[in-house]
Amino acid sequence: MRVLLSLMLCAVALAAQAHRQHHVWTEIERNPNTGLIEISHRMHMQDALAVLRLAGEDKASLPVESVEALAEIALYVDRRFAVWPRCQNTKIQSLELVGAGIDDDFIYVFQEMSLAGQLHELVFSSSLLQDVEPYAASFVNLLTPAGQFTYQFAQESPNEQPEVVHCVNTQLTH
Repeated sequence: MRVLLSLMLCAVALAAQAHRQHHVWTEIERNPNTGLIEISHRMHMQDALAVLRLAGEDKASLPVESVEALAEIALYVDRRFAVWPRCQNTKIQSLELVGAGIDDDFIYVFQEMSLAGQLHELVFSSSLLQDVEPYAASFVNLLTPAGQFTYQFAQESPNEQPEVVHCVNTQLTH
């Protein structure tokens, strides 16, 4: 009985020390009030600290809640996430970095852009956290009137997604 209890306690202790996954969740949707496309990226605090360490010793020593640290994390996201139109008549104005903030154990980075066309006519690229952890994954949730579409970017996934885009009354640009 004691052996069984000891084994169960060891199993519980190992499960409690399980390795946390490295993920970034991105949500993209059109704001019905402004018409702008709003993009939010959510990263775990520990991953944000790793991003600061990657940026150098001077950045790693910053308190994560400081304006300088949040700006560095926002610039990191801005350099590793891209969106562009795939359809001929779909036009976007530059992707603007709006800001960053902290909520609980997560860092949020916000971007926005103007879009002439449909959300499903966009293509994305994300390499967030892949330089921090090779097996990190980035998920892009596209929230449209037709529903939610989720794309995963990881070491084994395509660099651009979606691979197939259905243009509305236009041709593909490439």
